[in-house]
Amino acid sequence: MGCFDEAPGALPEGEESLHWTWFPGFAWRMATCRGCGDHLGWAYRNGGAQFVALILDRLVERGSAEPPPAPN
Repeated sequence: MGCFDEAPGALPEGEESLHWTWFPGFAWRMATCRGCGDHLGWAYRNGGAQFVALILDRLVERGSAEPPPAPN
């Protein structure tokens, strides 16, 4: 897991929830790939503060010829 201030390839989706949040005070939503729709992690927000927590082995560097690994 890695936390990032910005992740332009990740699209927050769904309703925000404080249930089972890993970061107290921060509501979360799913974060999916803008290109293929695969689950990449979670987007967190608390007022104006926000970040994304992404599953590192699901990320692919832009311009990479290798496809992302299949989900387990």
